[in-house]
Amino acid sequence: MKLRILGSGLVNGLKVTGIHVFRRPVTRPYPERHAYTPERFRGRHRLVVEDCVVCQACARICPVNCLTVEGHRGDDRRFVLTAFTIDYGLCMFCDLCVEACPPHCLTMGPDFEMATTTRPRLVEGVAELARNAGASS
Repeated sequence: MKLRILGSGLVNGLKVTGIHVFRRPVTRPYPERHAYTPERFRGRHRLVVEDCVVCQACARICPVNCLTVEGHRGDDRRFVLTAFTIDYGLCMFCDLCVEACPPHCLTMGPDFEMATTTRPRLVEGVAELARNAGASS
């Protein structure tokens, strides 16, 4: 009786394997072809530096305090952004900073490849965030 049950299980398993062995693979070869990202995917941040008014709304609403925003008042009495950093080692990509940004200068893009060998490399400043914004345009 046990031999019959084992034999039927083996036959069913071979049948399933036989069905799927000649089908096209479902997985994609990742490094050669990038994964599909939906339109509203929350990836690496993008910043339009010229539009930032240094209101610090994004830094205040961040639940993990991964954002730092610094600026000073310029000659024309407008605030000028001097430092804007995001620590991706802490960021949980919740999108609250983007929603809180009044001038909508902070957005999230489709970039998700941020692997690195050291934690300090996960901190990005104005130059990297502005470069990401330039790549989207």
